[in-house]
Amino acid sequence: MHANELSQLAIAPAETDADLEAMIHVRSLVTPEAHPAVENLRHNLDSKEELDYLVARVDEEPVACAFVEPWGSVAAADIAVVPEHRRRGVGSAMLAEISRRARGFGKDAIQGEVKESDPDSRAFLERRGFAQVGAEKALVLELEGLEPPEIDAPEGVRIVSRAEEPDRLEGMYAVAVQADEDIPGATGVQTFDQWRAQEIDKPAKRPELCFIALVGEEVVGYAALHASGGECFNALTATRRDWRRRGVGSALKRAEIAAVIRTGRYRRLLTESEERNEPMRRLNEKLGYVPAPEWSMVVMRGPVV
Repeated sequence: MHANELSQLAIAPAETDADLEAMIHVRSLVTPEAHPAVENLRHNLDSKEELDYLVARVDEEPVACAFVEPWGSVAAADIAVVPEHRRRGVGSAMLAEISRRARGFGKDAIQGEVKESDPDSRAFLERRGFAQVGAEKALVLELEGLEPPEIDAPEGVRIVSRAEEPDRLEGMYAVAVQADEDIPGATGVQTFDQWRAQEIDKPAKRPELCFIALVGEEVVGYAALHASGGECFNALTATRRDWRRRGVGSALKRAEIAAVIRTGRYRRLLTESEERNEPMRRLNEKLGYVPAPEWSMVVMRGPVV
């Protein structure tokens, strides 16, 4: 049966909106709590020349999806296989195709994430030479009944939304570079165009939910949210090195929380931080976030196959 299924397996690039909808369908069966929007997937494809989305079908039925792209010294990748089609060689076939494309990017290693609560996927990778290189610990803030907090910015710091001050991108990027360099386990620094495509131009990154910390005309920090269905995800919260541990990050986080509550559109705020990023974990817990192990991820790295 497995051999028969593999003989009918067709792996192809996801290019049309129908292909992207097929990816979303697979994702809804694998991670029901996460629902990427077609417009965000389309934006990613249009803004990244070296991003490949893949869909695997058996008799026209989507059974798996994946992505792969160069990311610093490695190829970043992810595979999702519909539960009923696991242990039939589909994941191995997808990994082989991802590896072929990673080699085309000049990479000999692949890095990706699996859920902390998914030992089967972790074991699948470990059998193929992957090892844990980090972990992203998730936390959640339930918004029902919460009042918007005061921003309480440090003296001399002004917090504004990107909707109010849209021309601060160069300063924001300079802060993002410092943050990328200092995050434990980071694989490289994004170019300005890469950063802008994901942090600014992506449809899910709404300007009224992105906040900038200014001292005079200088950007000393920023924080952005990623809206998805009934949840908002805290993306990067970045503070310039000379302004860290002075209350800028917490003020930006409070601005985000207040803005999300005032929209009335979202049930919860989700965030994650690298397990070695102790200052950010403490800040999130101080703001009322609690651990969400069902969302936490293990970062795995291994050789192409």
